[in-house]
Amino acid sequence: MATDAHDGPYSIGSDQWPGTSRVIEEAGELIQVLGKLIGAGGRTAHWDGSNLVDRLTEEIGDLRAALDFFIAANGLAAQAINERSQIKSAQYTEWHHQNRG
Repeated sequence: MATDAHDGPYSIGSDQWPGTSRVIEEAGELIQVLGKLIGAGGRTAHWDGSNLVDRLTEEIGDLRAALDFFIAANGLAAQAINERSQIKSAQYTEWHHQNRG
């Protein structure tokens, strides 16, 4: 049985950059929730009754899973990606502390 997760190039199950479409979709969903947070002035209670922190948590988890799949399915250098992630995380933390002071 075919599902949209398995249809066409760049999807899960594809021979051509499998998981690309899923990463894009999940990133878009995270962007939507972040846009709602901005639109709500940082309040976490959305007008539709949902909790934006709960939605944010779900979408971050979905994106992380999509990225993990993408890395593994495409044989990317997970070690190098993790090292880069740690460097960027430290940089963001430093910026955060600098901007708060």
